[in-house]
Amino acid sequence: MNNVSKGKQIYDKFGVYIILVALVVLFSVAGSGFFSLSNLTSLLRTGAVYILFGCGMTFVMISGKIDLSIGSIAALVGCAASICMQAGMTPIPASLVGIAIGLACGFVNGVCIAKLKVPFFIMTAGMMYAASGLALVITRETSIRIADNENAAVQFTFWGSKTIGIIPSQFIVAIIFFVICFYLIRNTKLGRYTYAIGSNEQTARLSGVNVDRYNILIFTLNGLAAAIAGLVLASRLRTGSPNIADGGYNILAIAAAAIGGTSLSGGEGKIAKTVVGAFVICVISTGLNIMGVTSSVQNIVIGAVLVAVVAIDMFGKRKSGK
Repeated sequence: MNNVSKGKQIYDKFGVYIILVALVVLFSVAGSGFFSLSNLTSLLRTGAVYILFGCGMTFVMISGKIDLSIGSIAALVGCAASICMQAGMTPIPASLVGIAIGLACGFVNGVCIAKLKVPFFIMTAGMMYAASGLALVITRETSIRIADNENAAVQFTFWGSKTIGIIPSQFIVAIIFFVICFYLIRNTKLGRYTYAIGSNEQTARLSGVNVDRYNILIFTLNGLAAAIAGLVLASRLRTGSPNIADGGYNILAIAAAAIGGTSLSGGEGKIAKTVVGAFVICVISTGLNIMGVTSSVQNIVIGAVLVAVVAIDMFGKRKSGK
């Protein structure tokens, strides 16, 4: 029993780092070109999107919930901002419109879950369909090219198309957002109460925590994360596409947080490890791409990793009697 407990402690502390290093070594040996500058830039570019989605989802998962709507919110935000710029609006106001939409979607999720007591799974699934459907309606089921407004398209590139050396601008955006989230979860009431709500919501309520308010804040923050990710994706593609909703980003965000050690049962998780979890997914996808493995097989591998990580987490909880 002691050996199992010690092994679990080591895995909890260093497991995600060991997985990442092992994957990097594996793909460095198995696939040529893994450490090329173009591939490193691609890793950072893709990782930025997973970090944005993952940071918001970490708050939600620590609070004991999940959000299925983030991919659809990102699609709606990207489409709305693209329509604004195609109509002649400059990138900053168009981006603010997109961010406002993301915040509003997250706020509605939070209010319905906290105040109307709609189960989070049902509410976020409903928002997923609503936001995806609205994106299709406002675009008339087609992609909106930002390049039709060339001046705006050039300025909009900072969100996801510019590169500073080998560092993509969207990675800088993601790191700034991560630092803000890291501060919030480590040094504010929002962070402390997120853990308290996830550990035992009723106990937190009896302790004087305004649980409803913080649940609303958590989902609103997640809406902001989805909005920024939507702007990054639109900038990267130079197109607002409703098809972003079908990209599986909700599952990838959950996977990044879970691989990083955030518990699906709530109350546990570290946002810094979510970033590492995001890169685990990126390294798997990029490494398998270099080896010529199809995307369908990549999905199988990522799914297997997610199931294994959650199984280890649940096994550890049963062993410790939680």
